[in-house]
Amino acid sequence: MQPATSAPNDLTRATKLTPEVEKEIARQFTYQPWTHDQEKLGNAVRDALAKATGVIIANVPPGPDRTVALRKLREARMDCNSAISGI
Repeated sequence: MQPATSAPNDLTRATKLTPEVEKEIARQFTYQPWTHDQEKLGNAVRDALAKATGVIIANVPPGPDRTVALRKLREARMDCNSAISGI
């Protein structure tokens, strides 16, 4: 029998909506409050990405590519939040 997922949080490989997969979906979409140590990590990432955003705004002319670059920094922040949360 093929496992429903290859890793505990890898929903991309799920082939069936099993109770385990449903549980993982619920876990991933539930607010995960951070510990103090996680807050410190998140703040460091946020500060670095905020600085990068300012550098781009100050040095890159407005346009579609700059918009994409700024959007990717926001996306990076969200992905970092997920990684720090262990999602």
